Amino acid sequence: MGGDGGGSTATPSQYANQPVGEDSVTFGFPIALSGPFGSDGERQERGFRLAVDHLNEGGGWVDSGKFPSLSGDGVLGRTVEMVTANTESSPETAVSVARDLIASEGAVMIAGGSSGNTAVKLFDLCHPRGVVHMIGFAPGTNVTGADCSRYGFQEMFNPKMAAQALVPVLLDRFGDRASVYGLHANSDFGFTQANELRRLLLDNNWDYQGDTQTTVGTSEYRPQLEEAKAANPDVLALSYRGIDGANAIRQAREVFDDIEIVAPLLSRTTAELTGEAIEGVVGTISWDPSIDTPLSQTFSEAFQREFGEPEERPDWRLGSDQAHLAYGQTLQYAAAVERAGTFEPPAVIRELEGHQYAMGIGRETMRACDHQAIRPVPVVEGLPAAEQSESRYYDSVTITREVGYGCDEDPADDCREMGPYEPTTETG
Repeated sequence: MGGDGGGSTATPSQYANQPVGEDSVTFGFPIALSGPFGSDGERQERGFRLAVDHLNEGGGWVDSGKFPSLSGDGVLGRTVEMVTANTESSPETAVSVARDLIASEGAVMIAGGSSGNTAVKLFDLCHPRGVVHMIGFAPGTNVTGADCSRYGFQEMFNPKMAAQALVPVLLDRFGDRASVYGLHANSDFGFTQANELRRLLLDNNWDYQGDTQTTVGTSEYRPQLEEAKAANPDVLALSYRGIDGANAIRQAREVFDDIEIVAPLLSRTTAELTGEAIEGVVGTISWDPSIDTPLSQTFSEAFQREFGEPEERPDWRLGSDQAHLAYGQTLQYAAAVERAGTFEPPAVIRELEGHQYAMGIGRETMRACDHQAIRPVPVVEGLPAAEQSESRYYDSVTITREVGYGCDEDPADDCREMGPYEPTTETG
């Protein structure tokens, strides 16, 4: 495990946690189980656990025929063991606990995390140690833009893709001349989502009246919302996540007499926390159980069997979007290992780069130039309060399949140097 002599070039067996001659292999999952993103982390943990069960025992996508390299008998003949650790929604804590998962638990890969800032910190940890990082829910653009890493892979769509999916819906509803005011978190996601939405709306002759940022974890948005109200916009854009997004939406309903709200990134967690105020809110989601494809339904059925029948747990769908993301990332890594015939990271990375696959919403490609999944983006709208239930808060508007951008376009063109396939060894 690990190599000695930090800074020296090493062979794969020296720098990676290679399970040579062992009966098991460990996957490490640093996830937020507390803090602003704690609800998302709890749901991710379910997806990781379900993926490991299926890798070892079969079931779900492993038996679907879409992942022919997976057998349901472990990975490369080894039983997969999982270890988790709480990042507390903190990038610094994420680095500390991930270091322990790698050094003490022998994790050959890590998956999870809750923000772009966390992902970038984990890149700095993982690349020198030769540990692949399947990025968790980190929807900012930097992780596959300016801060991209050879050892990091992003399944979640980014703010540019979210804006590309949302703007046609907004233009259809309000025409090519309307006004918008934005509030956003002071995070990579918040900044980049606000910028991408602003740019596309300005390109379509909208009037962008102002933008205000707030700190992640803010609970009181009324002062900023009063500033927005004074501008009298047609649309209010709220670029937040989790409980922050729920608080911002609920308070916007209290401050504005009547306002159209776009929340570029929604989730079932945010919808659950928002409650009746989610009515009419337009946003994007990573996935939803209502998506009617064979692979989507296979996951829904497996998740439902594992975590509760509807009559016993009517809320089983809540958080299943986060679980779907975690589940798919874990299987993608395992399938790449099987195709490579080794756990050695350079070979696994090459199998992931440029790979085409499916996760139940249409064809996807894990792009080689920036390690960003180019994938469809579902757009949803919050249901009227009378139609909401414990398991249903929004309806699908469309699944936008024509999203993406070239490797020579922003933000991919900022990903100029991903680093070598064979990292230098590092301990500690």
